[in-house]
Amino acid sequence: MLRSILSSTRGQLARGGLYAVVTLAGLALALAAAIVTGLFVRQQHAYENFIPGYERIFRMTGTVAQPGQPERVSAVTPSILARALAARSDRIETIARIYQDDPVVRARADAPPIRAQGFVWADPAIFEVLPLASVSGQLASALAEPDTVAVSQDSARKLFGGAPPRGAAIEIVGADGAVRRLRVTAVFADLPARTHLDLQFVASGRGAASPLARADASPVPTINLPILTYVRGKPGTRAADLQPALDDVIRPFQAMAAASGTKVGGYALPIADIHFGPPDDSPHGKPSVDPAVVMAIGAVGALILLMASTSYVALMTARAGRRGVEVAVRKACGAAQGQLIAQFLGESLLVTLVALILGMGIVELALPAVNGLLGLSLAFDLTREPGLLLPLLAVWLVIGVASGLYPAFILSSLRPTAALGGGATGLSAPAWIGRTMVIIQFATLTGLLVAAITVYRQTDFAIDRALGTGRGAVLTIATQCRSGLAQAVRELPGVRRASCSAAGAFNLAPHGGVTAINREGQRFTPGFVEVDPYFFALAGLDPLAGRTFAPARDGSASRSEVVINQTAARHFGFASPQAAIGQPLGISLQVGPNPPTTPYTVIGVVRDASASVLEPAGELIYSARSPEWGVLAVETSPAALPDVRARLGWIWQAMGDSGPLEARLLSQIEADRYRTTIVQGRVIGACALVALVIAAMGLFALSAFSADRRRKEIGIRRAMGASPGEIVRLLLWQFLLPVLVACAVGLGAGYAVMRHWLEQFAARTELPVWLLAGVAGATVLVAILVSSAQIMAAARGRIVDALRYE
Repeated sequence: MLRSILSSTRGQLARGGLYAVVTLAGLALALAAAIVTGLFVRQQHAYENFIPGYERIFRMTGTVAQPGQPERVSAVTPSILARALAARSDRIETIARIYQDDPVVRARADAPPIRAQGFVWADPAIFEVLPLASVSGQLASALAEPDTVAVSQDSARKLFGGAPPRGAAIEIVGADGAVRRLRVTAVFADLPARTHLDLQFVASGRGAASPLARADASPVPTINLPILTYVRGKPGTRAADLQPALDDVIRPFQAMAAASGTKVGGYALPIADIHFGPPDDSPHGKPSVDPAVVMAIGAVGALILLMASTSYVALMTARAGRRGVEVAVRKACGAAQGQLIAQFLGESLLVTLVALILGMGIVELALPAVNGLLGLSLAFDLTREPGLLLPLLAVWLVIGVASGLYPAFILSSLRPTAALGGGATGLSAPAWIGRTMVIIQFATLTGLLVAAITVYRQTDFAIDRALGTGRGAVLTIATQCRSGLAQAVRELPGVRRASCSAAGAFNLAPHGGVTAINREGQRFTPGFVEVDPYFFALAGLDPLAGRTFAPARDGSASRSEVVINQTAARHFGFASPQAAIGQPLGISLQVGPNPPTTPYTVIGVVRDASASVLEPAGELIYSARSPEWGVLAVETSPAALPDVRARLGWIWQAMGDSGPLEARLLSQIEADRYRTTIVQGRVIGACALVALVIAAMGLFALSAFSADRRRKEIGIRRAMGASPGEIVRLLLWQFLLPVLVACAVGLGAGYAVMRHWLEQFAARTELPVWLLAGVAGATVLVAILVSSAQIMAAARGRIVDALRYE
């Protein structure tokens, strides 16, 4: 029986020719797309599960709601939180903190220094809370002594090459050239991509020079240091079990903040939920992901598979109607109905299995390119994860059985006399099957095209609105705003503008908060950033009213002047930007029931420059003071960028800075901010491309089959006087009608879904009519190009060949 099925399947594929190749390739491509999207969804939901006991590990999270501003969620916690929680809860097994840092390190005095990404200072119990895999040494005791450090495999290779890292030392080089040595006591395995953790160097928090030790020694609890607190609960611990102790710790802070109208709170966030949680504001934080978008991408993969499966089932069903004579001969020779059912189902399952194997091969070949394009680390290894076989087998059975049902049960019940006697057999597949296939495929295609273009436009819109983008290349360097530094940079050839201002002014860090009183006596908490006089020109913030800071003005006079944005002007109670000019403001840098205020005078109002299109701009006050530490922003042209970067390096060395020059484009920083959205757009765009190919293949195969089946009809029409052009128009319209219906369905669904998606952005692009019309036009054009070739070939054939065709 198996030999008969193999022989029959080989014969059917050989007779199908190009038709069979196109059908099989379309299904294989769809299976590959479904596998990749399934791997993506699976990885997104597998964050942190490589850590033993991750279900009972939590990161403490704070919330702050200032008057007139939305609630802000922060991963940064007070330094005393760990000790206070441990004393109040009996559900905690162990607790530890990390202090995120990025010092300059080197392996020895003559080695080039590098910026240590993923460097943290941690309590010695950190590896009990987060039991990572050890490569060398005992992680549990690795940080027990001061001046010790555990490093990742990748960091060990970068610093020491092939030399054993344990027992060696790394040197931390301070901004003043001071050197501190840390002894490597352990090496841990590199963390996979599916984690929120950024751990490359984990240094002991013990010792007087550690930032954690200094925070513990401070008489005033620190609340603004990059300290994160992790808790490992006892077995069975839930987040709600830690809430009473956390509320007890927060209560004094709540009373202090309430004096200025600020509400603070906190909760325990399971580490498995961080990936899908609120944005991470810690220095090493990674972008969070909307779980609805992840599921939508998975749904798109399933939809593509449905497209190809529908096409495959419809075309297999359509071709099955031509096998009536074969079935009749087999039955006349004694074949039973059960044998025929087994044969047809076996053929269908075998062809589907070939498509599945081809799809798996496509995944193996394409996955490295997909990972590189999307910045992912997807893996498809059935030897390590045999559980992946179960969904693949399920898909194979469903598609294989569905495509074989019609020939298996309808054809096997055919009476031999009906087919061999030349009478009507009723085996022709219903015409609605082909039309339904076209509608499903092209509706999916148009919807995906609308989604992909909209995501791209919104991402481009967000980056273009970012501070400084669209005005040339802007390099940013985190540095001390030394006297004369910005001026020296401005004098370099190729530099258009340069400013050394607070990182918050460039939306690269949270804005410092102050207490302000509006004209009605109400307190609110606007942002407060220090900028130099050259900032506004570089940022493209021309005054809506008044002026900005003047470089030549007296320093003491300019320090009492401020520039505010539009939102701040409204919250201060000014009717218009012009009405705010020259008005006094009361601002306090302290928090309390009646904080002393310092008088400032508004000299200008500029437009809002929100940190993100995800939320509206808050109130922001610009002060004419150069910060001690800030960001040096340098604007140049793209062509001059390499030369300017090199000259900045010379200035860096001349200043005697111990670390390497780290200059990043502001547009790239903004692209990183929206990396999640960019990845989403690329995934949807790739799915749209796959959908286009599958829809084109399906329509090509259907048009080829239909033209072949209607060749005799075409010959009769030609013999009755119809021209080839009339026949082409007739058949083409029959194919285009379901495509037009599909466009209407796909455009409507795509518009509704993307309008809902855009609502999450405070500033967003539009869905113009020209975009929908362009997508519809492109879809119809593809349908015409794909189907016209087969139709024109059939219409131009010789009449005598068409009339004798059987």
